[in-house]
Amino acid sequence: MGTRARETVSAKIDHLFGTVRRSDGREYTYDDVERGTAGRVSRSYVWKLRHGRNSNPSLDVLEALSEFFGVPPSYFFGPQLEDDRRARESAEIAALLRDPAAKAVAESARGLGERALEAVTALIDHLQAIDRRGGGKGAARRGTA
Repeated sequence: MGTRARETVSAKIDHLFGTVRRSDGREYTYDDVERGTAGRVSRSYVWKLRHGRNSNPSLDVLEALSEFFGVPPSYFFGPQLEDDRRARESAEIAALLRDPAAKAVAESARGLGERALEAVTALIDHLQAIDRRGGGKGAARRGTA
């Protein structure tokens, strides 16, 4: 892979670490990735990929990382602009699906009409503002405080 491809893989892996979180809201560690991929990706190798020190991961490594973070392997491939937007959305969706509270809210909202969804969104925005002002435990748990 050339310099641009190396930056892309590095940036995408870094984005996954920043977006897809452990159940306690903290960022995954390199040890977590090594254990979660059953050793298919060592902690030192994922560090090298994340920091652009290795520029040519194998398909097996990319598949293992995809499985671990819950994104499709295509997350790592394709043209830059539109595919990067979709790839980032895939990572954000994977993060939401790993957050039991977010998943429960989404499941509860399924089937609501447009006006009800607008009300739910407004309520969530209001509660997030309260959380930020008061330094609520919820914001800290999710790693956003």
